[in-house]
Order: sequence, then structure tokens, then C-alpha cells
Amino acid sequence: MGSVGGTQLFTLASGKLIYNISGSEFFLGLVAAVFGLGTIVINFLGGVIADRLEKKILLIITSFCSSLILIILAMVDNLNLETVSIVIILSTILGLISGFDWPVRSSIFTQFLDNKEQIVSAVSLNAILWQGVRIIAPGIGGFIIAYYGTQSIFYMSAVGFFIMGIIMIRITPNKSFDKVEKKNSIKKSIFQETLEGIKYIYENKIFRIIILATYLTSFFGVSYLQLLPSFADSYKLSSRGDVSAQVLGILLSSAGIGAVFGTTITSNLKNRINIGKLAFSTNVISVIFLLLFGISNFFINENNIYSNPWISYNLLLSLLFTFLTSTFSSIFMVCSMSILQLNVPDKLRGRVMGIHTITFSLMSVGALILGLLAEFFGSSIAVMSSSSLLIIINLYIFISKKEIRNI
Repeated sequence: MGSVGGTQLFTLASGKLIYNISGSEFFLGLVAAVFGLGTIVINFLGGVIADRLEKKILLIITSFCSSLILIILAMVDNLNLETVSIVIILSTILGLISGFDWPVRSSIFTQFLDNKEQIVSAVSLNAILWQGVRIIAPGIGGFIIAYYGTQSIFYMSAVGFFIMGIIMIRITPNKSFDKVEKKNSIKKSIFQETLEGIKYIYENKIFRIIILATYLTSFFGVSYLQLLPSFADSYKLSSRGDVSAQVLGILLSSAGIGAVFGTTITSNLKNRINIGKLAFSTNVISVIFLLLFGISNFFINENNIYSNPWISYNLLLSLLFTFLTSTFSSIFMVCSMSILQLNVPDKLRGRVMGIHTITFSLMSVGALILGLLAEFFGSSIAVMSSSSLLIIINLYIFISKKEIRNI
């Protein structure tokens, strides 16, 4: 929970800081993109290392390294030395560290299970934890930024990763799991092992389609979260003063509440609808609500915001659509990850799930494209364009790929 909170707080504060410095949607997208690109560059190597070495030790190292970088960023911010270049450099380093961290994190939890029947529940529980912190951290963080500045959030984020490192030192995963994997594996080069994971996904049609769908959804859809500071910026000149930081925190919390709700109801829904049909139908629905979010902000009534921001129809609609977008998106992510975890061979788990975790990095990389569009046409147009494209793609996959719907 500490590292999850740390990640959420970093996302909140880095976006707010870079937008305060530059006032540019492009740089807002760029700082998110360099974090994602750094993760992608290392991700394949991180997946191989996750299969080769003890995952617990790797998580301890990455947690403490992330904490150190965040402390440096907090001190730079605290001393008013922050520049766009410095924030981008430190975000890139954090992305590189995450490239090792995420494949390990996504594959280690199976070592705490007794059998594969527990995987879907474990994935849901992990998602609830992640999304639950998404409710608490941004909501509190927005108000902390308003009163104590972004540097305080970076310090809190560093503490979160430090706590994660301490916890990993104290807990003991199922050692027999690692022994079986290592005993049955033949020593190959890192390049060969990476290709083995890629080849498995390429030759397995279900894995290929699911991972492609999560990539596209993250790149064109979920990346809108990185642009929320620009939407919240409309609330800087309200009658209640600058409440943009508070609004940003509330918007992110609304998305978090929706994600928790979606994750919670997934178990009941999958008992009534087959998991493949559930995954891809909810993926389509989530993007429809994202399009409505963009439309509602395009027709913003600034006088309404300035007179009373907390009851403006724009804020209420934004909260509703971020909630519904995250609800259905969360169902898709839990179902798709469950399908992968249930079917991936144990010896390839780190590599395959490492490739899948690129999904979360593409959210940041997609923000660069959205930020560039927003720079010229506005954030609402950018979100409307990307969501419209994604609706077409997701509908095509849902309608044409019968083997996925029948899983």
C-alpha cells in the first residue's frame, strides 16, 4: 500500500508541478511520457530478471531507489530550484527504476497463493488495494498541495516507497515456488529469454489480442488522467479563489472510487457473464463515458464555475463521467489480467506479465500525444478525438473476435 500511495502521489504532484512551471499541456504530457518511456525501455529486461532472480530482493532494491529519487525531487522543489528539465530527468530515472519494479510486482503475488483458483480473487484484491489508495491519496493530496505545496507530496511519496522496502524485508514469500521455476528452467541469454516471452505472446492469439487491447486502451483512453491538471486549471479564478489543486484531487478521487466499485462488482459479474465477453463489452462502454467527459468539458460554462465552483454543473458532470469511465475500465483490466494470469506458464510469468505491464507505461506515453493535441486544439478536443478512435477499435475487437468473447 505504501508504494501504491507513493506512485499515486507522485503522479498527482508531478503533473501539478510541471503545469505550474510551464502552463503547457505539451510539457504536462511530456513529463508523463518520459516516465512511461523509461519504464518501457527497461521492462523487457525487468521481466527476464524477475524470472531469474529472487523477486523479494528486487522489490526491496527498487523501492529504496524510488524513495531516494523522490527525496531528491522534493528537496529541489523545496529549494525552488525546479525546472522543466530537472523534473523530466528525475521522472525518467523513476521510469527506469519502475521498469524493473513493475514486472516483479505483477508476478510475485502468485508466490503467496496456494493454487491457481485463487488468482482471480488475488487480482481483484490487488486492484481494490490499488484503486482504494487512488481514492484516498489524490483527494488528500490535492488539499495538501493547496496549503503546503507539491514538495510535501514528494516527501510523502518517498515515505511510501520506503515503507514498501521495509515491509518486503520482513515478509517471506513461498520459496518452493521459486525453486520449482529455477529447477525446470534452462539457462539462456537475456536476449533469448526476452524473445521467448515475446514469441509466446505472438503465437498465442488470445494473449496477443488481450495485450494489444490493453495497450490501445491505456494509450488512447486512460492517458486522459494525465491531462486532468489542465482541466482543473479552469478553477483557478473562481469566486472561492484558486481551488484548482482541490478540484484535481477530487477528480482523481472520483476516478479511484469508480475503479474500486468496478473491481468490487467484477467477481459477481463474471459469475453471470463469461469473462471474455465481460472484459471487452465493458471496455467499449468505458470509452463511451470518456467521450462524454470530453464533450461536457468542451461546453464549459465559465460563469457558473466562477460564481460557485463546487456546485457548477461542469464539475458535477466531470465527476460523474470520470467515475463511470473508471468503473467500466477497471472491470476490463481485472478481467483481462485474470485471463492472462490463469493461462500463462509459471516459467514465463515474469516475462509475459512484464510485457503486459507496459500497459501502465503506455498511459503515460499516450499523454504526450494527448498533450500535443491539447496544446493546439484544447484538452477537451484531444480527449474527444482519442476516445472516438478507441470506440471504433474496441467495437471492432468485440464484434469480430468471437474466440475472445467465448473465453
